Amino acid sequence: MVKKVALVLVLVVVALWLVGRYTSSIEKKEMVETATILSQEYIKKYYNSEYIVTDYDIIHPSINSTIFLTGYIKGHEDVPIYITYDYEQKVVRNVVGPSWFIDNGK
Repeated sequence: MVKKVALVLVLVVVALWLVGRYTSSIEKKEMVETATILSQEYIKKYYNSEYIVTDYDIIHPSINSTIFLTGYIKGHEDVPIYITYDYEQKVVRNVVGPSWFIDNGK
């Protein structure tokens, strides 16, 4: 009887852990999608350019609420542009790139 109870408890804990991981990956995907859309809109508005995201890095919420996006401007695929995005406030914090691009921002 004790073995059955222990087995059920282990199965419940594993199931909760798996659900938590799945939910977390869905939340991360949604955060990155929102960051991508808002960053592309920001670049279009302030730099009149099309931004293509190629990679991202999410900072753990215990540290801060930042997603670092890496990408490029269409037509300049070999020149990286980096965006710092705050996923709690849903705002672009910073854009980093070559001076010819940054200096042309509005």
